[in-house]
Formats: sequence, C-alpha cells, structure tokens
Amino acid sequence: MDALLPIDDNARAYARRVATAAREDTDKKAPAYRLYEVQNGNHIETFKLTFPQLELIQPHAIHAFDLLISSVENHTELPPSQCIPRGGTIDKNPAQPGHCPNLFAP
Repeated sequence: MDALLPIDDNARAYARRVATAAREDTDKKAPAYRLYEVQNGNHIETFKLTFPQLELIQPHAIHAFDLLISSVENHTELPPSQCIPRGGTIDKNPAQPGHCPNLFAP
C-alpha cells in the first residue's frame, strides 16, 4: 500500500536480483537475505490518520534491523522471508512465508 516505494518495483525487484545472483554463482554460499513484507504497509505516518487500516513500516524495519544485528553478532538464525500480517510482527515460524498474497487487508 506504499505509493512512495511500490513493493514490486523495489523490494521484490531486489529480491529477484538476489535470487538470480545466487543461482548464477553456485560456488558461493547463498546470501542471508530476507524480505519481510508488511501487509497494509506504508511509509507515511500522516496517511494513517485518514486510513487507519494502514500499517506503519518503520517499527517493522527497526525490528528487522535488530534481528540482523543479532544474527551478525550472536550468530542467531534470521526468521525466513514472510508476510507480516496487519497488526503482526516478524515471526520465526510465520503463518505466511514468502510474499503477501494480498498486500491489503481491510
């Protein structure tokens, strides 16, 4: 739901490039790349006043970065790529791994 950075043109496009690079370079270990999609996600806080069903992306981005730090410093496993449901959080065992089938949930 983010008009600022449409997911298919940005985050998913980057994920496709990472996957392509991993397939092309079979000598290297696959990158520890994850994509956490936020259902109803939006970057602009003021839109939430008009559209309360929007989910702010920033708290999820901060959480993802904290998980990355823990992975690097403590060698913890990153949760898999997943759809973070509206009102949810990044989960080690997500109900919806991969992309969000529906980016908007009323």
